[in-house]
Amino acid sequence: MLRLFSFLLILIGGAALAYGGHQYLQSSQTSTQSAPPPPGSVGFDLSTDDSEPPLARSTPVREAVRSITAKPGSDEMVGIASSSTDDFLASLRTVPIAHETPKSARFGRPFYVTLSLDATGDDDALESLPGNGNIVEGEAQVSDTVQALVSGEAFDVEAVTPATQRISPLTENVWRWKVTPMAVGNQELIIELFALMDQEALPLRTFRDSVEVEVSRIGQAVALAQSISPITVVAGGIGSLLAGLFGFVGFFRRR
Repeated sequence: MLRLFSFLLILIGGAALAYGGHQYLQSSQTSTQSAPPPPGSVGFDLSTDDSEPPLARSTPVREAVRSITAKPGSDEMVGIASSSTDDFLASLRTVPIAHETPKSARFGRPFYVTLSLDATGDDDALESLPGNGNIVEGEAQVSDTVQALVSGEAFDVEAVTPATQRISPLTENVWRWKVTPMAVGNQELIIELFALMDQEALPLRTFRDSVEVEVSRIGQAVALAQSISPITVVAGGIGSLLAGLFGFVGFFRRR
């Protein structure tokens, strides 16, 4: 019995060492990639204000404001920017839009979010949705090219379809994302639509959905393991491994 228990301690210790070492290497690589460049290096300052939505930090309207502040008194530049923005806004058209999110989700198990936009002249955009979850309908003003993004602090989001699409007059435009919950509880999922003008983004519509993320016993164990520091896991693995080895040594000495 003592030999079996010692063997189990060795297995658990080895597994903890492998898992903790892997987590430590991953965290080291992440910190290395996100480290700022050394002083004196040549580069660009890409820092942005996180309070603003992605791709919405540079819009035609803001460019017009920048031209005003950059050249006060330059009425010609202000007039050109204003005219360009007005023409762009006048070209937007209103179309039906709908999106679908799950009624509930499991921690660590991915689900799909679908957004559909119909510019063919139909009254709704429901035909391309799976129809198994919570569906929200509405309208949005769109340009000839539209970009759709999904984000959420508690989710890992992977685009399945192209984020930027040319609006089709023949069939629905459909966006899909593979979304994996990384935290439990009631979590916010944000869907944003942008019109593009000369590669600049103009926010059109934002949806904020709530997704209730549940967790199984296995998921709770995974969440607990992820919350523990890799160094703590490695230390525990070393302790378990040493305890198992001492048990084996004591067993053979008694024999």
